[in-house]
Amino acid sequence: MANGHTEPPGVTAMNLISSGAFQARTRLSAKALRLYRDKGLLVPVHVDPYNRYRYYSEGQVDDARLINMLRGLDMPLHLIAGVLSSTGTEREAAIRSYWEDVEEELASRRYLASYVVSTITTQRKITMSVQTRNLDSMTYLTERTRISPEDLPGFIQDSCERLMPLAERFGGWAGSLTTIYHSEVNEDNDGEVENGIPVAAPVDPAEVAAPANVLVEPAYEIAYARISKAQVRFPQILQAYDEVYQWLDDEGLTPAARPREIYFGDFSAAGPNDEVCDIAVPFNR
Repeated sequence: MANGHTEPPGVTAMNLISSGAFQARTRLSAKALRLYRDKGLLVPVHVDPYNRYRYYSEGQVDDARLINMLRGLDMPLHLIAGVLSSTGTEREAAIRSYWEDVEEELASRRYLASYVVSTITTQRKITMSVQTRNLDSMTYLTERTRISPEDLPGFIQDSCERLMPLAERFGGWAGSLTTIYHSEVNEDNDGEVENGIPVAAPVDPAEVAAPANVLVEPAYEIAYARISKAQVRFPQILQAYDEVYQWLDDEGLTPAARPREIYFGDFSAAGPNDEVCDIAVPFNR
């Protein structure tokens, strides 16, 4: 051009949009544009080598508006980058997946808020339904470890994936996935946890190699509270444990074995409010 301004290959002055005009059209501030540039979300298609003015293309207007809307949903920038790099149904799926996670988190916090309110009342009351049932004697293939609350979900999932092929050698699954707590798991201390798959056939411990173990439990009567997927999250899940132990105390009953989570539902396919787990404590009458 006559003033020394040059455009990159394939870009003409007719489809360049100055930074100021781009801000006006997209309602993004100069600060936001700098941030999105630095994060690689909205990189100017051209920076004038003479005056360092930044220019955007017409095609970036829709991306800028999409970023603005996704930020309105509090989507983190790294997830927005994934949305922008995808197209069509993949882009739609990424947005839906993020919002499903948000709704699950909100549902979980809703349960926690309700529990917090119940704990500050002058008279502690049981707010969950606590029931009893009998459990048959069961043989489990297990893995045992010390772990923190934040690492626990990953351990349960990874442990299941390692144990499932082994379970097929002993008749396959014969009940619900069970996670037994041998010591308390909380924000201050790692706890000892044993994750187990019940199997149909007897197991000779000599046939099982580390890190797998064999656990044979006797028949028990249990007190339990049934919870949803949203309530499984820590610390929300503590409410169910408190409710079961409170019920046992009120009934004058003594725990007979360590507390456990019994996962009877399809956890991955469940929605936030779908019941998936029993918080259970074996007891003696």
